[in-house]
Amino acid sequence: MNGISVESHLGKTLRDVLGEVALQVERAIKQVFDTGQPIFNFVLEGVLPARAEATRFVDHLLPLSDANGNVNQVGAVVVELRPSSKPAGGIHADDEPLPDSRSEILRSWKEIANYVGVCVKTLQRWERQYGFPIRRLERSKGAVVFALKAEVDSWVQMRTRRAS
Repeated sequence: MNGISVESHLGKTLRDVLGEVALQVERAIKQVFDTGQPIFNFVLEGVLPARAEATRFVDHLLPLSDANGNVNQVGAVVVELRPSSKPAGGIHADDEPLPDSRSEILRSWKEIANYVGVCVKTLQRWERQYGFPIRRLERSKGAVVFALKAEVDSWVQMRTRRAS
């Protein structure tokens, strides 16, 4: 999306990857770390180092907590907005609508299990055996997990249809 391969991101700072655009988002990321609260529909605009043209993005910044509930990472869902001839300054009425992600993301094993109505162990078994839609930012033991409600609802409906 930003014109740099996945491998080229490794070991780089946010400013290395985003250039001056990073200045727009660094304070927001610090705020998520400090408050533990997500930030949705955060608009970024500018020229990225690996691209010649100005680009507009909408970020959703999510606090990711460790097992003790401490925010130790900030996850980002980034949507690139289509080019617009209107002046910069935010999301315009003719842009594609953005969902309110606050109600669309389940942010822990416990929250996902409560949403589905099962215990965490059952949910983890469903992921291994039946492909329950769990997402991770990294594949390591103890990594932060999350799920999208729409995917969970779709999976539950599909499994219910198969069972009947």
